[in-house]
Amino acid sequence: MSNEFRATLHLKFMGRHLMMLPPTYQSHDPNKMAIIYYSLCGIAATDKTQIETKYSKSREFILAHHKTIELKDDQKICTISGFIGTLTLDFQDNKVITINLSNTLFALLSLRILGETSFFENSKHKRHIGNLVKNCQLPDGSFVSSLDIDNGFKPSPVDSKDLRYTYMAISILYLMGSRSKQDFNEFIDVDLAVKNILNHQTLLGAFGEYNEPHAGYTSCALSALYLLNRSLNVLSESFKSKTISWLVFRQLSNEGCSKFQIDSNPSFDEADNGGFQGRPNKFADTCYAFWCMNSLKLLTDDWKNLIDTSAVLNYLLKTTQNTLIGGFSKNDDDDPDIYHTCLGIAALKLLDGSFDGSLCIPKYVSDTMVL
Repeated sequence: MSNEFRATLHLKFMGRHLMMLPPTYQSHDPNKMAIIYYSLCGIAATDKTQIETKYSKSREFILAHHKTIELKDDQKICTISGFIGTLTLDFQDNKVITINLSNTLFALLSLRILGETSFFENSKHKRHIGNLVKNCQLPDGSFVSSLDIDNGFKPSPVDSKDLRYTYMAISILYLMGSRSKQDFNEFIDVDLAVKNILNHQTLLGAFGEYNEPHAGYTSCALSALYLLNRSLNVLSESFKSKTISWLVFRQLSNEGCSKFQIDSNPSFDEADNGGFQGRPNKFADTCYAFWCMNSLKLLTDDWKNLIDTSAVLNYLLKTTQNTLIGGFSKNDDDDPDIYHTCLGIAALKLLDGSFDGSLCIPKYVSDTMVL
C-alpha cells in the first residue's frame, strides 16, 4: 500500500458528516457541535478553499446554538452565555442549563475556522462567555464543564474536573480575546489554575491523574500553560526533560529487539510500528500521534529529531488511513470515524508545520487571531 495522503477521499468522508447523518448517529445528537468541529477542522487542514466555497454560510447555523442565560439567586444576578450541542436541547424556560464548556469550545473553534469575526468583537459575548468559564472554576483551580441549576448555579458536583476542562476553559478565553494574565484574571484565578495544572505533574514526567502520566492530559496541560503565557517557564528543566523522554518512548516499534515481545507481551502488536500509545503497555492509537507530537513540539524545537517521523507517517498513511471510503481509524482493525480522522490529519499537518496544536486548528486560522 502506498503512503499517499488520500485528500479527495478524506474530504468526502468529512463532508458527509456535515450532511444528513444516518440513524446510528442519533445518540450523538447532544455532541453535534463536536462532530461539526472535527469535520470542519479536518477539511480546513486538508483544503481551506472548501471552507471558503462550501461552508462559509454554516456560521449562521452554529450561531443559532448560542444561548444567553441570566443566573439569579438571593445574592447576585449574573449573565452567562455559551453554546448548546444541539437545538434539541434548546429549553426556552431556562430551567435546565444545557450550555457547557465543551460545546462552547467546539462552536468557537468552528466559527474561527469559518472566518467569523463580528461575534468575537462583541464585548457582551466576551463578558458573558467569560462569566460561564468563571462560574465553572472550582476552589482548587480546576474546572468542570457545566453548572448545577439546582445548587445556586455552582459548578456541577457530578462533572469531571480533569485537565481536559482546564484546557477548554483557557482555550475559550483565548479564543474570545484574552492574551495577558490580566485579561485571563478578569474571569478566572490564573495562579490557582496554574497551581492545579502543576499538581498533576507525575514522577515519571508528563501529566496525569493519580500520578499516572497520560499523553492526552499532558497535551492539555502543556497547551493550557502555553496559551496562558506563551511559554512553559513555570516547568523545571528537569521535569521538561523527563516529559520529553516519556513522550519519545510512547512511539512503538516492531524492529530489532522489540520483536522479542511478540509472544510475551499481550499489548504488543506488530502493526503498531511507528504509532504512539497514550500510556505504557497500551496499543497504538491514531489520536495519540497528535497528542504526543503536539506536546513534544511545545517542549522543544528539536522535536522531530527525537522521534522516527518516517515511521509515524507510515503508521498513519499505511495502517490507519482508510483508502476505500476515506477517513482514519483508531487502529488497523476499526472503521474510520470523524474524531480519529481529524486528529490523524492534525498529526500529519503538525509534521509539515501547518497546524497549531495548542489551539487544535490549522495555523492559517490562528494566524488571523492576532489581536
